[in-house]
Amino acid sequence: MSEQSNTAGNCPLCGRGNQCGNLAGLSHGACWCSKVEFPPAIFKQIPADQLNQACICQACLEKFGE
Repeated sequence: MSEQSNTAGNCPLCGRGNQCGNLAGLSHGACWCSKVEFPPAIFKQIPADQLNQACICQACLEKFGE
């Protein structure tokens, strides 16, 4: 992960903004992540202490799928 702050608004893989709809106040299901499928293996890339702390960003999800 980059040296950026590890917050709920930052992707745990790259540290950039994750565009989390829940944090932005969107209704449940309105976020981009509710419309895609995350392969279970992507979560193995996240350090254990950061699991379930912040959303993976769309760019990292796309990069993982390549």
